[in-house]
Amino acid sequence: MTTEIILLGHGSRRKEANEGLIEVAHKVETILGEKVTPAFMENAEPSLPKVVEAKVETGAQRIVIMPLFLFRGIHVTVDIHNEVREIQEQHPDVEIVFTAELGADDAIASLACSRIKEAIGV
Repeated sequence: MTTEIILLGHGSRRKEANEGLIEVAHKVETILGEKVTPAFMENAEPSLPKVVEAKVETGAQRIVIMPLFLFRGIHVTVDIHNEVREIQEQHPDVEIVFTAELGADDAIASLACSRIKEAIGV
């Protein structure tokens, strides 16, 4: 089964902010040893529907969408699903899987601690 991975970020009008998602996608790709494609919810390209449609057109049988969002806001709970619903209806043979958001994970807390320690010189 051909599986494609999409790392989804919010998107920004600031190019530098969007470059961060692209950099994380490359890092995840290196760690997993699998191609990871960045996509954006708004304010940047490529959009999630465009990336999903492109993956379907190239023969993906399963698409994993990882929302690089901290918490379960409206984008994670509603908008992402709405954006791919039409594509999913047109291609019912393609499995679209959504991972959990980053959440209140210990790794996030640890990273926050590291940044605070950097700021206070510890």
